[in-house]
Amino acid sequence: MIQKEDITRLINEAKKEIDRLEARRSTALGNSINYVENEIRIQRLESEIEAYEKVLNLV
Repeated sequence: MIQKEDITRLINEAKKEIDRLEARRSTALGNSINYVENEIRIQRLESEIEAYEKVLNLV
């Protein structure tokens, strides 16, 4: 069964990855494709966090 600690760990890992990707915004990403890929990853992680938080409320 899924534990609250496991879900919390997944949330924290996703937040760390978002922080890392947001830091990349300030660096030159080379071209617009890299920028768009970076932004898509951030949005995907934000959605994952939202889903994890909903599951956490159910556990």
